[in-house]
Amino acid sequence: MDREAIGTENILAALDALLTLPPLRKSPQLSAFLAYVVRESLAGRGSLLKSYTIATDALGRSTSFDPATDAIVRVEARRLRQVLQQVYADPACPLGVRIDLPLGRYEPSFRQVAPAAGGSPPASPDEPADVQESEQRYRALVEASAAVEWRANPEGGLTQTFGLHARTGLGDAELHGFGWLDTLHPQDRAAVAGLWRACCESGTPLDATYRLRHRSGLYRWMLGRAVPLEGPDGAIREWVGTMADIDEQVRAEEALRTSEERLRLAMVAAEMMTWDIDVATRRVTCSEIGNQLMGVTNGPLDEFLAMIVPEDLPSVLASLEPALRGEGTYDALYRIVDHEGRLRWLTARGSLVRTPSCGTRLIGVACDVTRRYGDPHRTDDRRLSA
Repeated sequence: MDREAIGTENILAALDALLTLPPLRKSPQLSAFLAYVVRESLAGRGSLLKSYTIATDALGRSTSFDPATDAIVRVEARRLRQVLQQVYADPACPLGVRIDLPLGRYEPSFRQVAPAAGGSPPASPDEPADVQESEQRYRALVEASAAVEWRANPEGGLTQTFGLHARTGLGDAELHGFGWLDTLHPQDRAAVAGLWRACCESGTPLDATYRLRHRSGLYRWMLGRAVPLEGPDGAIREWVGTMADIDEQVRAEEALRTSEERLRLAMVAAEMMTWDIDVATRRVTCSEIGNQLMGVTNGPLDEFLAMIVPEDLPSVLASLEPALRGEGTYDALYRIVDHEGRLRWLTARGSLVRTPSCGTRLIGVACDVTRRYGDPHRTDDRRLSA
């Protein structure tokens, strides 16, 4: 039954009654949310209800509110749906008009019902209860993940979106069909369009990363995924997909790669090598400069110890073995005979690290200091204890 048939006065009376009930009376946020969306809908502005307007007009957020990074509206909407469901499930509920906040949108729905005589109100006759429950779980999952949900026809044109307007600031008319492609970064657009077209032709699920233009004008990295839903005849009847904001993750990974590359270049320039020893297996793994220093980057610890000049080995083991047992740090200065038969001075330091995934490892760095210590054939105690 539409709202005209129910009557504005009856809807407002039901709203006033709801706002006096304990679950809403105790929550000014939920009361403001419900009152705002109902009155906006009755004023003919229901289709304009978006996260931004609800946050700024009803929930007290400033005009700088960003629905992509602040989930207050989604959180409060979820709470409001739960409260309304509890209210109408109460056998003693006296209300004759049911106000709901349907999943996937903020425009409320209104339905004339007889005051409940017991049990939960019946499900919509147009949709089986199990289908409604499945849809509710799906929508709740999308909300919980703060992802954008969308649906497309078999040819790939968007027919429905949930959350994309909040991110882009664009309306359905601009996003539906293939209009959403215009929101992608120019460098990503052609590749994503080609991949999406190929998926629609082959029925292959979509898995793509791309940059989406935010309503602020900045681009954010998104992970887009979609799967086809088939009809009884095996033909695709629609596509269901999500867009997840992974911008912070991508930028963190880029920063980490940049930092690691800078560190690698600095270590190569300084002729430094990273290494680690698996305490359980006593196997050594070194960075790439190990090939230059020793002609090897991994292998049993005994093979690396065999490169050390015999006179220097006791002092190395005196520091290494306690460190492998967790009894202090490893710190040694010694000579090796490298893979080309040359003597080199090396200094090495390391500490024990325990992790759930990698077990116990002695991790450290080694540096070729032959130039610093001069003639590698000299073995005086001052050099070995430096």
